[in-house]
Amino acid sequence: MIKLGAFIITYNRPEVLIQTIDSVFLQSYPPDFLYIVDNSENLETDHAIAGLLDNRIKYFRMGYNAGPAGAAAKGLELCTQDGADWIYWGDDNDPPFRSDCFERLLYIHDAHTFCGVLGAVGHFFDRKKGVIKRIQTRLLEKKDWVEVDSIAGGMCMLVSAEVVKAGVLPDKDLFFGFEELDFCLKVSRKGFALVVDCKLFLEARKETGRLDFERPAYQQKKNLAREYYSLRNLLYISDTLTLNAMKKRLVLKWFAKAFYGYRYGLGYGWKNMKMIFLAFWHYFKGIKGKTISLG
Repeated sequence: MIKLGAFIITYNRPEVLIQTIDSVFLQSYPPDFLYIVDNSENLETDHAIAGLLDNRIKYFRMGYNAGPAGAAAKGLELCTQDGADWIYWGDDNDPPFRSDCFERLLYIHDAHTFCGVLGAVGHFFDRKKGVIKRIQTRLLEKKDWVEVDSIAGGMCMLVSAEVVKAGVLPDKDLFFGFEELDFCLKVSRKGFALVVDCKLFLEARKETGRLDFERPAYQQKKNLAREYYSLRNLLYISDTLTLNAMKKRLVLKWFAKAFYGYRYGLGYGWKNMKMIFLAFWHYFKGIKGKTISLG
């Protein structure tokens, strides 16, 4: 019997968190225990968890906002120390979208000996261009499961404790943005496979109406702070994994994006350019962690 541990990262959203906890324990294969890794600066979440009176729930307060990257590293460590074989990596606002996700994903473990990470939705990653590549729907329709380069955030990621024991953890210094991608690429380098269930993948696409979705070349962004963290962290990832071709392509591509943003007006263009050049500056200065508010 697989011992399933779990952790949920949360930040100042106790009401949303309680709903997600309920969804996790309503799984047909629920976790044996669940850590709440709290990035909040106040005690509201602590009080909300204490009121649940559920001995399966364990609470860990980071004491500061460590971001998803720092909290995930702590969650994986805690669950492994408590003897979990597999670990659910969850966010407070992204509960499993079906009640049998964990059961169906863990079934893959029996058929794939070297599996290190499981998920409902994943992607390929172009290591030369530094871009996520969408898996075609027709490929998913032909297979039961498929090996990928990364598991999408909030898509029922299950991590084998063997990955943690091998020394692979999220990079705390990334704070926010592509921390799952960085982790998954490192898992792959250690020789573990990352596998998604194709039927779950298709069901997720049907629910969101993305069976025939085509990613546009460029979209106006609602939150440009996310653009800052995306670029800065991708540059750090290219260094960590010695992907020099990827770094060169990123520099050229994001310089172009800095000027292309003016298509949406002077105000947007200036803010976009400022965030992109700030990301370049912080990367060249080696500045990591939380630097600007996500708003």
